[in-house]
Amino acid sequence: MTLIDEAGRVRRGFFDDPIGQIEYQKARLKSPLGELLPLEARDAAFRHFQFMGAVSERYALGCAFSHSPIIKGAFVYLFDMEKKEFLLQEGYSAREGDGYDVCLNPDDGCSTFCTDDAVIKMDASASNGGKNLHAVLPDGIEIDLHFQDQQPSFTPMRVCTQTGATGWTYAQKVAGVPASGFVSGPFGKLDFSEIGACAHHDYTAGFLRPETYWNWACFSARDANDRLIGLNVSNGVNESGFSENCFWVDGRLVKTDLVLIEFNDENLDAPWHVKSGNGMVDLTFTPVGGYHAVGDAGVIASNFHQMFGHFDGTLLDPELGELKVKKFGGFAETQYLRW
Repeated sequence: MTLIDEAGRVRRGFFDDPIGQIEYQKARLKSPLGELLPLEARDAAFRHFQFMGAVSERYALGCAFSHSPIIKGAFVYLFDMEKKEFLLQEGYSAREGDGYDVCLNPDDGCSTFCTDDAVIKMDASASNGGKNLHAVLPDGIEIDLHFQDQQPSFTPMRVCTQTGATGWTYAQKVAGVPASGFVSGPFGKLDFSEIGACAHHDYTAGFLRPETYWNWACFSARDANDRLIGLNVSNGVNESGFSENCFWVDGRLVKTDLVLIEFNDENLDAPWHVKSGNGMVDLTFTPVGGYHAVGDAGVIASNFHQMFGHFDGTLLDPELGELKVKKFGGFAETQYLRW
């Protein structure tokens, strides 16, 4: 099933199977008063971001692409949560001559960002059943991350919801899958399998609000019973009739209610609380560091804080009952973006 039908209508709801290419230019876009807008308005309305990485109890690796008519950027980092320091931290905005291409198929294709001294690729391969992050960065840094999320034992979360009066947002999420590969540089070499890292991937695209705000929480880990547990919840974007909030237990998708993510905006290092309305998610997140991007350039602006740390608490699984979460490495985020 495709996301957009032959008449240009965008399908809302959950999707069990891959949606293929997101052909947003075929989507009929109207003004809030019902006027059909021209094709160029769809290019102006389209926005996309994706975030891919891996996390263990000690290390957090993250890489993101952001795309809008006025933003084409990427960032990548590696944070040591034991030493509370960045081993790698780079941010890029596309300039004339840089190579930048966004893949509009979340399950098959490659997004790239290339500058004079850096290459970043996020690759999805339907034939190989998984995803890859490969980067070659200054100072001899290389990242080669692999994880399998397109296989019968794992169910990604796929959903599309209404956004504002006429927009829509498609989100595809993955967490709680084993990571393999490595990251190397002046800090040495880390093997993702050896450090017990698990991977995550967020892919979002559509006619999002030009002023977007969300909160987000995510972890990936093995519990005391060696079960793979992944969480990916947020608020502020996908909540019109359906929710993107969910967790996974050994690849089995468990959908949850809307979540409240509470934090002290004057002290982001204080504990955060993540709780769903139906009680299936009840967690405390303790930050140990963060990636911050704050600035106002008039047309664009960002107030972005992605924190790294550990989750403790419980998840309520309909099949297994209460699952204990104890010092699971992960992320919590608050973001305002004018893009």
